[in-house]
Amino acid sequence: MPRTGTFGGFAFDPEVFADYMAEQPTWSNAIIASGILQQDSTIMNLIGSEGNVATLPFYKAMDITDYEPYNNDGNTNNTPKEISGGKQTTMLIQRMMAWKAQDFTQELTGADPMQHIANSVADYYRQVWEAELMNIVNAVMKLDTIKDHVYDISLSDGSSVADANKIDETTMIYAQQKALGDMANGFGIAIMNSLIFARYQAMGMVNYNKYTIQNALTSEVNLPTINGLIPVVSDRFTVDTSGEVPKYITTIVGQGAILTAEKTNYKEPYYADYDAETKAGIEKLYTKEGRVLHPNGFNLKVASIAGESPTKTELGNKANWELAYKAKNIRIGQIISNG
Repeated sequence: MPRTGTFGGFAFDPEVFADYMAEQPTWSNAIIASGILQQDSTIMNLIGSEGNVATLPFYKAMDITDYEPYNNDGNTNNTPKEISGGKQTTMLIQRMMAWKAQDFTQELTGADPMQHIANSVADYYRQVWEAELMNIVNAVMKLDTIKDHVYDISLSDGSSVADANKIDETTMIYAQQKALGDMANGFGIAIMNSLIFARYQAMGMVNYNKYTIQNALTSEVNLPTINGLIPVVSDRFTVDTSGEVPKYITTIVGQGAILTAEKTNYKEPYYADYDAETKAGIEKLYTKEGRVLHPNGFNLKVASIAGESPTKTELGNKANWELAYKAKNIRIGQIISNG
């Protein structure tokens, strides 16, 4: 039976709170519209109720370079060739956080305090999963086997930065071509810094198109596009200020590039408790969420992960990843510029 209690001076019902949380969107409309996140419930079936690792087998594409056709000349045997395959391994990422009642006191002025807290907790976990997603993407983009997917026009020396080190009307086009060649239209979204988006606006390259969002509710939204890609503008994860001059990182991603699935069988994902000893009594809210975020076409080296859930540092280490698909089938790329 779920643990009930009080939090912030009101009765806390974990089942009602979980329902409120289920109504919250995990990702922004722009990310949903782009189609880069491929919901795959079979991943959780492979992981199981108590597991944390899933192995996803795949058949490799039948490329003519690997399967040269025989000549049907009446003399040559049509000997069957075995279809080759591979696998990619993923792992459940589990995160948790607890808060004290006073953390929410200033928010509890509305008609439904549980709804207010659910909004705050959902927003917190949205930030958590978007940070995890970008951390993983940045790690796999550092692999030598995927180097053509990084279009780097930046310089580290501030005194030498010129227009050639900044984005222009052709940058997005050449970045897509470098990554995927004749399949360059395989990208759908561009995650960029607000300065980069402003530069595209100044060049007159931002157009607005109507998209239908299929989520909890069906709605139509007007989204900007740049060279056919939907920009997601964020000043987080999109600029590296560690050097002499900033380097702006624009990440381009295609449909199905990220496999995702949510762990839904926690016994108590959200519950309130009362600590009678600390500071004469403190009400606390405990939360936990688990989710698979897997870059499609890569393999996580599970043997290198120390615990039951990979840390952010482990996921951000390129040494813990390897390419599973052919590079041309990877729908992730990056543009690095000085503005």
